Amino acid sequence: MAHVHTHYDNLKVARDAPPEVIRAAYKTLCQKYHPDRHGDSAEAIRVIQIINTAYSVLSDPAKRKEHDEWIARAEAAPPEKPRDAPRAEAAESRHARRHSHRSHRRSALDLLYSRHRPSHQLARAVHRALVSLEEFTKKLFRRA
Repeated sequence: MAHVHTHYDNLKVARDAPPEVIRAAYKTLCQKYHPDRHGDSAEAIRVIQIINTAYSVLSDPAKRKEHDEWIARAEAAPPEKPRDAPRAEAAESRHARRHSHRSHRRSALDLLYSRHRPSHQLARAVHRALVSLEEFTKKLFRRA
């Protein structure tokens, strides 16, 4: 029998807990993890959303019954087999197919104006752009 993470686990109560205990656990966790106490951090907002969802399910008798039935089905089902990791060759071929139309090296301007780039790529792009500009000016003034 596999243990399934449930709304009961989110509120830290037993599965047969009465509504009063669920409400008390909800209030305690809300006070502990409220975003106002944590400077509106993304983690606190995520945790309070999980707590609110768990309480909305467990406080409604119909939703709670449906949730309990889901738990019973999930725990009775045989465990899933772990998926094999994709082979490296397959991943490389997928990558090659997906990016075959692009040049291997992105230009400096592409990196400068793209939305998603790590800072080290930006620094390299700026450096390459400056080097290219310097080489261009040297060639230009050599001709003159």
